[in-house]
Amino acid sequence: MATLKDIVTTRLEQLDIGAVEAATQAGIERTFIRDIVEGRKKSVRSDKVAELARALSLDPDALARNELRVAGPETRKSLVSSFDPDAMVEHDGYHDVAYSREGWQPAIAGALPELDGRLGAGQGTVGEMINLPVQNGVVSGHRIVAEWLMPQNYLRDEIKASPGHTIIMEVIGDSMTPTYQPGDRVLIDLQQNTFASDTVYAISDGFSEPQIKRLQRVPFSNPTQVRIISDNPALETFTADLEQLTIIGRICGHIARK
Repeated sequence: MATLKDIVTTRLEQLDIGAVEAATQAGIERTFIRDIVEGRKKSVRSDKVAELARALSLDPDALARNELRVAGPETRKSLVSSFDPDAMVEHDGYHDVAYSREGWQPAIAGALPELDGRLGAGQGTVGEMINLPVQNGVVSGHRIVAEWLMPQNYLRDEIKASPGHTIIMEVIGDSMTPTYQPGDRVLIDLQQNTFASDTVYAISDGFSEPQIKRLQRVPFSNPTQVRIISDNPALETFTADLEQLTIIGRICGHIARK
C-alpha cells in the first residue's frame, strides 16, 4: 500500500507544483505539505485530511485510506471561483495572485486564468498591471480574478488551443457585435501570436490597450498589410502594416450568456 508521502509526492508531480506553493494557495500552513514530503509527518489527523485533499484536488475519503484518487466533480471547487458576471466585487482567493507562465499555478489543476482587465472591442481597460510574454517582448496583463476549468482534449482537439498558454479575458465595447457582446469572455492562445490566417485575434498597437479585432490579409501586399475589421457594420475598417501590430494571441473560444 502507498504511504501518505508517496501519494502526496506523486500528486505534486502530477500538478507540477511545489509543496509550499500548494499549501499557500490552499490557505493552509506553509510547511504542512512539505513536512509530509520530507518525511517529518508520516500521518495527519482526520480533521486535516480534508484540507490536504482540497490542496491537492484529491478525494478526501480515498486519501484517508491512503489511496490516490483525483477529486470528482462533486468534490472539486466550482469551475469559476466566486464568479458572478453581474456583481462588481472582488473574487475570493485571487486578490493577490498575478499571472505569469513561470510563477502562477491554478488552484484547480488544469484551470485557465481569467485576467483582471477588459479586452476592448473598441478600447480596452486596465486593471492591476503585470506582464505577459509575447513574440517580441511583453504586453500588459492583469491579475487573476477567476479560474475556468475546461477539458484538456476540448482545448487541444476542438478549438486547437494550447492549454498551457491559454488565458481568458472579458470583452467590453460594441465594435465586435453581434459576434462578441460586452461581458462575453474569450479564450486567447498566447502561443498563437503570429498571423497565420484570416481570423480574430487579440492585438495591440503598442500605444492603446489590447483589443479584439478580425484581421484579414491584403492580397499581394509587400510588406504584408492587414485589414483591421470590426464586426459591427457601422464602424470603419482600417488597414495597417502587419509589422505595426503586436498579436497577443488567437481568439480560440467564446463564452457568452444567452
